[in-house]
Amino acid sequence: MERVTERYRECMEGLLQELEREFMEILANREWDKGEKNRRTKPLVTKKQILLNTLEALQLVDREGKDPTSS
Repeated sequence: MERVTERYRECMEGLLQELEREFMEILANREWDKGEKNRRTKPLVTKKQILLNTLEALQLVDREGKDPTSS
């Protein structure tokens, strides 16, 4: 299971980097005002938090699986 979690972590890191790239592109766009930039970045922030929460949950499952006395 740990190898599966490691692959998920690697995939999520790639997705997080892509989200960060998109975020920076939005911020660098001089045609949009602050409100438009906020509207466009809000979904990216939400996606990032979902990815981080999922990764944390997978790591928790791995820790619980390694320690049978933790239940």
